[in-house]
Amino acid sequence: MRLKNLTIKGFKSFADETVIHFNESVTGIVGPNGSGKSNIVDAIRWVLGEQKGRELRLEQMSDVIFNGTKKRKEAPLASVSLNFENTRNLLPTEYQNIEIARLLYRSGDSEYRLNGVTCRLKDITGLFLDTGIGSDSYAIIALNMVEDLLSNKESARRKMFEQAAGISKYKARKRETLNKLKSTKEDLARIEDLLFEINTNLVELEKQAKRTRKFNELKEKYKSAGLLAQFLSVKTLKEKLEVLETSIQEEILKLQDEEVSLNAIEASIEAQKKAQLDQEKNLSEFQKKVNEVLDTIRHLESNIQISQQKKQFQSTQLETIRQNLSQAVGRLDQLKLDVAAIQSEQSQVELGLLEADQAVVNHEEIFNSKQAEFNLLKSGVDQFQLDKQENETAIYELEKELAIQHNRIENLHADSKRCEEEIDSKFNEHQNKENQHKELSVKLKDVLSEIDQVKVAEENRLLGLEQVQIELEACTQKVSTIHRQRDAKQNEFDLLKSMVEKMEGFPESIKFLNQNWRKDVPVLSDIIYTPEKYRSAIELYLENYLNYYVANTEDDAVKAIRLLFNNSKGKANFFILDKFRDSKTSERSIPGCIPALSIMEVTDMYKPLVHDLLKDVYILENDNHLEDVIHFPDDVSVISVSGSILKANKIITGGSVGLFEGKKLGRKKNLEKLEAEIKELESQAILNEKELAELKNKIRTFELNNRQKELEQLRKKESEELQQLAQIQTHLSHYLDLKADLERRIAANKEQAANISQELHNKEARIVELKNKQQQLVQSLHSSDEVYNRVSIELSEITGIYNQAKLELLKWQNRFENINKDLDYKNKQSEELQTQTINDELKQTELIESLSELESSLAQYESELLEVLEFRKNMDSNLTTLERDYYEARNRISEDEAKAKQHQRSIHELQSAINGIKDQKAEFKFRIQSAYEKAELEFMAKLDEFVASEEDEGLDLEALISKSQYYKTRIDNYGEVNPLALEAYEEMKARLDKITEQRDDILKAQDSLLETIKEIEETATQGFMQAFNQVRVHFQVVFRSLFTDDDDCDLVLVDENDPLECDIDIIAKPKGKRPKSISQLSGGEKTLTAIALLFSLYLLKPAPFCIFDEVDAPLDDINIEKFNHIIRKFSKESQFIIITHNKLTMADVDVLYGVYMEDQGVSSVTAVDFRKYSHEIELEEMAN
Repeated sequence: MRLKNLTIKGFKSFADETVIHFNESVTGIVGPNGSGKSNIVDAIRWVLGEQKGRELRLEQMSDVIFNGTKKRKEAPLASVSLNFENTRNLLPTEYQNIEIARLLYRSGDSEYRLNGVTCRLKDITGLFLDTGIGSDSYAIIALNMVEDLLSNKESARRKMFEQAAGISKYKARKRETLNKLKSTKEDLARIEDLLFEINTNLVELEKQAKRTRKFNELKEKYKSAGLLAQFLSVKTLKEKLEVLETSIQEEILKLQDEEVSLNAIEASIEAQKKAQLDQEKNLSEFQKKVNEVLDTIRHLESNIQISQQKKQFQSTQLETIRQNLSQAVGRLDQLKLDVAAIQSEQSQVELGLLEADQAVVNHEEIFNSKQAEFNLLKSGVDQFQLDKQENETAIYELEKELAIQHNRIENLHADSKRCEEEIDSKFNEHQNKENQHKELSVKLKDVLSEIDQVKVAEENRLLGLEQVQIELEACTQKVSTIHRQRDAKQNEFDLLKSMVEKMEGFPESIKFLNQNWRKDVPVLSDIIYTPEKYRSAIELYLENYLNYYVANTEDDAVKAIRLLFNNSKGKANFFILDKFRDSKTSERSIPGCIPALSIMEVTDMYKPLVHDLLKDVYILENDNHLEDVIHFPDDVSVISVSGSILKANKIITGGSVGLFEGKKLGRKKNLEKLEAEIKELESQAILNEKELAELKNKIRTFELNNRQKELEQLRKKESEELQQLAQIQTHLSHYLDLKADLERRIAANKEQAANISQELHNKEARIVELKNKQQQLVQSLHSSDEVYNRVSIELSEITGIYNQAKLELLKWQNRFENINKDLDYKNKQSEELQTQTINDELKQTELIESLSELESSLAQYESELLEVLEFRKNMDSNLTTLERDYYEARNRISEDEAKAKQHQRSIHELQSAINGIKDQKAEFKFRIQSAYEKAELEFMAKLDEFVASEEDEGLDLEALISKSQYYKTRIDNYGEVNPLALEAYEEMKARLDKITEQRDDILKAQDSLLETIKEIEETATQGFMQAFNQVRVHFQVVFRSLFTDDDDCDLVLVDENDPLECDIDIIAKPKGKRPKSISQLSGGEKTLTAIALLFSLYLLKPAPFCIFDEVDAPLDDINIEKFNHIIRKFSKESQFIIITHNKLTMADVDVLYGVYMEDQGVSSVTAVDFRKYSHEIELEEMAN
């Protein structure tokens, strides 16, 4: 079999599809470090199924996919395929060309293909098993694996020997067989356990099946006797029901008479209660009116207080306004004088302004005339004149600016003065507002304090009212509960008393003796008492003795018997008290039980009797443990706390508990307790009703002290004062803002005036300088031309006069403008003051009217308050009368209610009697129904369908019941019976037979597996030893060919008794050396030793191809020649792929593939055929 080609795409650094052909015997792969040479070996390992990332130099398997570079995108998948030609039929004959491929996608999906068909990894490894081809076979050797082979890391030597010997498949089969054997043994153990369990259960089921057959026979007998007993019992009970029906009708007639009387009294009570409701309603309405009067009083008092406060506040405001008006008159007069003075000054300024304007016109005409004359003389002195004119213009501009800036300074001073006057004018008003603000703040603080006090008082009142209402509700509920408890206890007392007096539930003989014999001799049920929890249990145990009389002596008992005998009133039983003596018995400690004597309440004289009856009797506290009674000793009696079961003297009695059980015990004692409880409840009712009345009075007091309206008025007053305070605060803030603005204006004016003054000083100096220059220019012109000078002088003088006139006009214009501003400002102040005066006069009028109205309201409120106080006095007197009438009516109702209760007790007694009869009737019906249900549930039959013969109807019922009970007892004492035992036994038997058959099959399979393992071991051992001996011989030959004939080497099994599992030692002793282990050899010697071992394996079983990845790196040139020689020798049987950096090795291959990276990170391959060249010439050139 030959390797044809390798196709790589997207695997590690091979981004593009790369095909490497292996058509020759020896193929070399070279390239610089990092170019991707070893990636070719990794690709071959990977496609052959390598699963360990460490063997492929990866952190994770997904790293095999090309990850991209700066210029290339990452690959979506990695794919590698190997193509073989099956020339020596190493593979099954149906394969001529074999292509295996492996693909891995970035999503993590992986795929194997065999000849283009998707397959499993197992299919590929199975195909190449024992062919020498595999991801971990001796066909692929890297330099690091040489060290692993020599050091036997992870049993590397044994794996290679097993591959060469072809026993890998046997070891794999053995592992599979051992796993099957282990699984078989586990199945066998489980079946053995199951068989043991089934056999154990089967024996028990067989016993149960026999008991079930016998039990079914007993059940049939019990059913026959039981059904007949139930039929006869039902017949007797139906006859008794007819008698009870007659008794009920008689008692109902008596009950109706009592109900008529009760209805008449209740109608009267209802009428009285209705009248009382009207009285209560009138009383409530009257109390409401009283509360309204109290609210009116509080309202009037609050109004008076508020009106007085308003009067005081408005008086203060009126005084302030009057002061403002008085001050405003003076200020208005002063403003009128100021306006008159300004207007007078304005007239004078207007005249001055006209004169100045006329002077400018006159001087302008003179100036123009002189200027024309001057222009005629100008031609000779143009230059002087130009300078002079420029100088004059500069002087004029500066003087003009001086005049303007002087005027600006005056305007700034005037504006500052106006600001100061406005600050002074607003100051007084500000002072008044501040005083008002302080007064209002004090008043508001007082109002807030008063509001807090009223709020605290109101909160305390509401809390107190809520608390009292809660107490009232609780007390009302408590009173109602006590009344219900008292009524319930009273009804129970009346019923129990009636039962005791009529001796209900007792035989006729006992009732007769109770009426005609001694009253001081009690029955047993009357002398003992227990807590209600235990009554059913004690009554169950003492059921047969509860009707016994407790006589002091035998004579007493005999007299009673004689009385019964003489009157033919039946029989009675007696305990003779003087026959019982005190006897102490030790109580036992029984888990879950308490002694019955420990819960008995009985007088001292009866204690010996009770002790004798209840000694060794225990009560089981928990009904959930009824089954435990069977484990108690036979010499003690045990009763469940509910009375559902009793075990005594080897007899167990029990069942469901009736509604009336536990009611006969301690009736008289219970009557005494009920009477004491009723008295206690009545006293509690009186105390609680008294407490209820006190709580109602407290609520009335809390309601009268309601200050909610007063709080609302105070909050209204607070709101008004807060509003006034806000207005004043706004005015104050406005004044402060205005004052700050005016002061900033004054400061700015001062600063600006100072700056202008400095500029004036500079400009005046400049003017002096320019005038000096002007004189110089004039003198120059004078020296040139006297006429010109004269004209120039005249023109200069006229120009100065003309400029002075214009400056004077500008001053008069500025002054006129300032006067107009002052006049506007004074007029504006006058208008504002007049508006303020009008507003103050209007407010003054309003305040005078408001004060007049307040005084009128105060007088009216005080008058109304006196009237309401007088009216309240009369209402208090009427309220007392109404309350007295209300309570008198209530007492009359209470008397009638007492009479009604008497009739109710009578009705209750009659109802109790009727209910007693009804209870007996219901009990009979219940017993009849129980009989029907018992027949249906217990015997699966219907009594209505049961037909008894005449002979059966004549049978004695008691005998039938005894017979039925006999069978029932036998069934109950029969013990547990498994009704499904027969069916379960048959099923279990069939299951046992089936599992036994399965066990036999598993035992046969186990023997077969053991035989298979033995055969595999024998075949594998024989094959391994034969292969080992051959390799051993080949190793010695190859080793000496690589070293010398005198060198010694050997292969040794560490444990010859276990050749399939033991390690293999390599002994190598080159000439002149005696190393204790291979690790002491040099790197080259180790490599040659490993190569010798590998080629020894090839001699035994040549691999189709062999890959050496830089194995020759440690070898020198001499050893390289040996290495190349042996490769060329073995290349006749196998293909060799050598990755190398050695030039000698490169020269000795048939075809050389160069691996390079044209683009960084992307490997490429190119081929060179060395057979076209002369090796020797090339080697010489390389050497030179």
